[in-house]
Amino acid sequence: MTDNKIKQLYTNNIQNLMASGEQNADFLALSAALISQTLLSGNKVLTCGDTLCSMIADHFAGILVNYYEIERPSLPAIALSNTAHTCAFEPLDNNHLIDVYARQIRAMGNAQDILVVFSINNRELSIKSAIEAALTNDIQVIAFTSDDGGEIAGLLGENDIEIRLPTNKPSRTLEIQLFTVHVLSELIDEVIFSM
Repeated sequence: MTDNKIKQLYTNNIQNLMASGEQNADFLALSAALISQTLLSGNKVLTCGDTLCSMIADHFAGILVNYYEIERPSLPAIALSNTAHTCAFEPLDNNHLIDVYARQIRAMGNAQDILVVFSINNRELSIKSAIEAALTNDIQVIAFTSDDGGEIAGLLGENDIEIRLPTNKPSRTLEIQLFTVHVLSELIDEVIFSM
């Protein structure tokens, strides 16, 4: 029984990855082109994710600043920090926690930058607030969502991109987000450094 369960978990994940690739190929190509143009124009990528997704956001920014698989010049990217946990003072209210990324976007974001958000359940208040701040400041958004896209998808404008992953399990969502970030990183390197 255990062997069958293990094989089934691998099989399901492979099927989710394949479905994600089929569903998002055009959106990933478009995202790579948009991010590449943003970086080539001298602007930057801002990333954020709530709870477990914050490590994916950090990883993506780290890839851009450092490199993916081949040594290359650094690209400007900032993983926004959930400073509510590291601030020396207690937040005044819950709005501070909700606006933790939005405040940083308003402070550091420019109209030609791009925001990449990672959501695990499509309704995180801090991610919704970040998207609203980006849209208010004319910053385009690329949103990694799952299942039906939920509330996050409803916030996106016509120039924004949604990369919707075909799963509703948090663990599977994180796994596919990580793989998809690696695909996106490789595409960005090809666009920028094969010119």
